[in-house]
Amino acid sequence: MQIKNAFPFVLAWLITSFATAQVPCSPTILPSPTLFVNWPQYQYDTAHTGCNPYESMLKPSTVGNLALKWQQTGGPGGSNFYGPVVSDGVFYAVAVAGHGDYTPLLEAANASTAVVLWTFTPDHYVDNMSSPAVGKGLVYVGATDNNVYAVDIKTGALVWQYATGYYVATPTVVNGVVYVGSDKVYALDANTGSLIWKSDTGPYNSTPTVGNGVVYVGALDNVNALNANTGALIWSYATGGEVGSAPSLANGKVYAVSDQVYALNASTGALVWKYPAANRFGTPAVSRGVVYVSSGDFHVYALNGSTGALMWNYHLPGIDFTSPVVANGVVYVSSYTGAARALDAVSGALLWTSVQNNQDSSPPTVVNGMVYVGAQDYDGTGHLYAFSLNGQ
Repeated sequence: MQIKNAFPFVLAWLITSFATAQVPCSPTILPSPTLFVNWPQYQYDTAHTGCNPYESMLKPSTVGNLALKWQQTGGPGGSNFYGPVVSDGVFYAVAVAGHGDYTPLLEAANASTAVVLWTFTPDHYVDNMSSPAVGKGLVYVGATDNNVYAVDIKTGALVWQYATGYYVATPTVVNGVVYVGSDKVYALDANTGSLIWKSDTGPYNSTPTVGNGVVYVGALDNVNALNANTGALIWSYATGGEVGSAPSLANGKVYAVSDQVYALNASTGALVWKYPAANRFGTPAVSRGVVYVSSGDFHVYALNGSTGALMWNYHLPGIDFTSPVVANGVVYVSSYTGAARALDAVSGALLWTSVQNNQDSSPPTVVNGMVYVGAQDYDGTGHLYAFSLNGQ
């Protein structure tokens, strides 16, 4: 084939590749207009940067027009730790307690209309401190019966389950392998659930973060780096408290929150900087060299990713144990009051606040011009909210 004839096909392949691949956050990339952009696992990607580089509809000048498009009540919602994921126009969310009902539930529904496609009910309830992860043809989720479950993405039928030694944090799936934190870190074959390796160290309450052949995971008082192929320990850094959520990986650094925000050299584990903001259940979001952290002191902080210098902070009306996310110049947060907020990523100025006010809310999920937030009411009822521009 001649080059002049091949160019359109090469260009189309590049556009499709960029639109479907989950890449580190960068200046906004316009996806193919006919293709859904995915938010397939916790904090967007396997590096858990919490940043969607493809969002173009929601931006500082338009986000103030967000309005409620739909809500589900009494079923899937969210705790103050993890949220729903979206893949190929379908959202996947786990249940929370509703009026004392601990019915186990993983739900798949149309992301635009909330029409339920299927539900999956294991022997014990799906952990509402866990988020699903979507792989090729399967959805993975942890449960409080110490199992990892893999279900068919089209039907919700059980494909395999694997028993660990403790409850299972949110899975991370990459290159045909599912990584989970539990009493150990487990690497499982994504198709069969067979064990590839498990770590010698543990326990781990953190979601594993994977990049460059390394698994980064938080423990009771440290951050560990493990070889992604063998589980062998590469380095360990002692923090001043529990790292209960996933670290984020960007620009050669691992960012983790415990008693402080820690920036570590991804290759060696050496401390680069630390900042006094605490949130053992939060994952920092990273975009364009800035680290965004929600803290237990009622603030959201924007820190220089290279130096840790404070750029701005925003005062929240309630404690925020969740993780911020960022897309197209906007930072989205939620707090113990339950209301979601959108802040200008450069200045920290408030751009939008939802009218919903629940006890606990999950980190927002921002994809395809919509914002999804799981929440738990004061009486324990679960909610899932979807916001879009003018509610359309």
